[in-house]
Amino acid sequence: MEISLFEKMKIIFDLLFSSFMFIEIFLFFLLLLALVLVNLKVKNKIVPIVLSIFLGGAIIFFVVSSYSYVLLCIDSFIMKVMDYYYFPSTVVYFFLLLFAIIIFIYSMFSKKLSVLKKGFNYFCTVFIFLFFTLFLSLATMNHIDLADPISLYQNSQILAIVQFSNLLFLVWIIITCFYHLFLFFKKKVDKEELEN
Repeated sequence: MEISLFEKMKIIFDLLFSSFMFIEIFLFFLLLLALVLVNLKVKNKIVPIVLSIFLGGAIIFFVVSSYSYVLLCIDSFIMKVMDYYYFPSTVVYFFLLLFAIIIFIYSMFSKKLSVLKKGFNYFCTVFIFLFFTLFLSLATMNHIDLADPISLYQNSQILAIVQFSNLLFLVWIIITCFYHLFLFFKKKVDKEELEN
């Protein structure tokens, strides 16, 4: 079904004011937005803490009240992740490459990253480039349509390259997250030691 942007906005507007419950939800989120925007100017430290506790409580309430639906959503999410791992979308694969290019350029110009982290970023990015080039070369040589996932992933070489490339990307992201968490906590500990 093709709907224009104006029709989509009209549907959402009609939905927001169609019942008292939706009006309450809309007002709640407007209030939340107003609190956060006002706090940008006021910079009260209590507001973020109270909002974090409130949002955490709201999430817990939603999980408890819609337990079966939440389990279904988690199960569906895990299935989609597994489905993506075994039969990756070429669109997502192109976006991963684009993300890798951005990280590569950022690493070259960043003064904040250590030499070790820059080297690790270069290593991962170069191998992701290599796998992507192999992927395109194999698809071109075998005259495989990139928009057709069935013919694309019947080729075991292409499937192996894409899956291994995704695994490398996942390991890279996990290590990067732990690296930044380590730096964050190290900075906090160093700051506390300086204050003492």
